[in-house]
Order: sequence, then structure tokens, then C-alpha cells
Amino acid sequence: MRILVIRFSSLGDVLLTTSVIRPLHENGITIDFLTFTPFDQLLEKDSRIKNIIKVNKKDLKNISAIIDFSKSLKGYDLILDLHSNLRSLLIGHFSGIPVVRYRKNSIKRRLYTKPFFRRFIKDSFNVVDAYSEALGKIGIKPEEIRPEVVLKKEEIENVKKYLPYNFIVIGAGARYKNKSYPYFQEVSSLFLKNGINVVLVGTNSDKKFDTKPFPEGVIDLRGKLSLRESLSVISTARATISNDSAIAHMSRAVKTPLLMIYGATHPYFGFYPFDDEGDYILKGLPCQPCDLHGKKECRFKNAECLNIDPELVYSKALNIMKNSL
Repeated sequence: MRILVIRFSSLGDVLLTTSVIRPLHENGITIDFLTFTPFDQLLEKDSRIKNIIKVNKKDLKNISAIIDFSKSLKGYDLILDLHSNLRSLLIGHFSGIPVVRYRKNSIKRRLYTKPFFRRFIKDSFNVVDAYSEALGKIGIKPEEIRPEVVLKKEEIENVKKYLPYNFIVIGAGARYKNKSYPYFQEVSSLFLKNGINVVLVGTNSDKKFDTKPFPEGVIDLRGKLSLRESLSVISTARATISNDSAIAHMSRAVKTPLLMIYGATHPYFGFYPFDDEGDYILKGLPCQPCDLHGKKECRFKNAECLNIDPELVYSKALNIMKNSL
């Protein structure tokens, strides 16, 4: 059986879809993976994937281009659509290939931002579990699945020149301000005072919400590493502390214990770590979550959801480090 897995973007979402690769491969299925560039880099060393089909987003901007691309897809028994947006729906339709899609829970996730509706929503939701349910539709029922990026030994060895001994990674960046924890500098100081080094990973744009300089001794690699180099750095850390952002899912994908900090968003949206992957901090204010993506400005103008004691972050992170030993 030959299956095309579709997940175009974004970085964190593509990372989470890697959770289906192992169970598909173990069931003897030939896997091709369709995604946008540059997310193909996540998959390039994974021998379980036969072909990575990478496309530029601009090349699938209109219906005509989507139809032409869809008709070029040949030889597949099934499309496993783990994006379920308009583009992937059209590709499934025009390709003529049978499609299985995951339960996106879009309506419930949006309703969960409204306090009135929130009190009626009692179930939990995790995107990785939803991917597992999609596998069940094709007769594959693994006990559990987890995101997984394959790194080669030489990739990990090559980044060690950047790295100190005994360190944690902090992912201080986020796309929106109300997802960005403002006290990572203080958390960094606590670790440094207690003999644990701190390495910052991310892009140059992740610096935009820095409220103050990081303390001397913090190694700032933001904007200096490739995607796979960043994964390799995270893979050698004792733990990762991150906002609700791609760095969190990078940590999960390389099996580094994770502490995730929620601000404007919420675990119900499906991106929280499982117990065996780490933990998260959520203040649980009546106004949380205020927005599906954390894009809106705080209506109280104080982002109280992110007013979390650095000592609490430090102690929680130490706890997941101890539990992982």
C-alpha cells in the first residue's frame, strides 16, 4: 500500500504529523510526504519516507495550479490529509485518490475562546491523538504515537562546538506578544546561579519581544542555526522551556523533556505535551484562552495570563529534569 501524507505548514504542525510515520512504516506502508519548503528539512534524513514532495506555497495559490498539481499525483492508494484546509481538500478532490482526514475540531476550538460556550465543552483534545484516530480509519491502531524527527549522529556531533556542558534550552520566541513569556531573563539567572547553563534557540525574529537583555553567560544562538542544527542542539539539552510555539514541538520531536508556558492560548487547542513528554504551566484565568492563535491584544491591557513567577518556572523545569533521569 502506498500513502501520501499531506501537511503543508506550519513548522510546529509538521513536526506533530511526524507521529504517524512510525506506525505507517511498521505496517509495511510506503510513505510519501507532501509539505511546503522549508519544512521538508525535518524529514530529509528519515529513511522510512520514500519521497518528500516539497512545494512552494506561492505555486499552489490558485485553483488552476492546484488542479494541475493534483492530477500529477499518481500511484497512491490513499491520501492521509493531516491538514484539512481548503488547499488539501481540493487536492484530494481533484486527484481522484481516496482520502482519510483527521478530526480537526475547528469549531469546538473556536467556541472554546468564548466563556459562554466553554462551560459546555467538557472533553479534551490533542492533535496527536486526532492523528492516531485517523490512522484507525485505515486499520492501524497503535497504543500511542509521538512526534519524531530522525537526526544523524554526525549532526549532533557537529553542533557540540556551540554548546556548554549541562544546559537547558529556552525558546523565548512566539509569533504574538500575548504568547511570549516576559520573564525568561529572570528564569535564565536562576539556572545560571545554580550551575546549569542556558542556550537560546530560535530565529532572529524571536528577539522582538525581549523585554530586557539576557544575563551574561546565556548563549544566544537565535538566528545562527539551521532548522536541523536547532533540533540537534535541543536533542542534547537536559530540558526545554518554551512558549506555545514551534520550539516546544521541536523538543517533543527529539525526546527532550519540555516545560511549556501558556499565555493567551490554551491546552484545549490540542498542542500540549503528554505526561511522558513533560509538563505545562497555565494560570487558568477566566479569560483564558482569549484567542485561538494568541493574536488579539489583551482586553485588560495587562496580559495577566503571563504574569507567572520565574521561581515557579524554574522549579517546574527542575522537576521534569529529575523525572527524566
